[in-house]
Amino acid sequence: MAKDKQTKATFGKSARVISDYANDLIFEQPRENLLMQEFISYEWTPHGMKISRVKRKFSKDGGYSDSSSSEIIN
Repeated sequence: MAKDKQTKATFGKSARVISDYANDLIFEQPRENLLMQEFISYEWTPHGMKISRVKRKFSKDGGYSDSSSSEIIN
């Protein structure tokens, strides 16, 4: 039987985190001078092209708020 691998890592403040919250898998955590991040997807659907946006805005106090939107372009 193979031995389990032991890994060690050091993460800075801007490292991504392991989370059940899906947006934490694509966005960074707050860090100095980071204002906003956006993830955009383009997808063909039976109704036309679907554009989905997920946006994370960072506040000066170290917090953030996430928003999402989608639209169909015929």
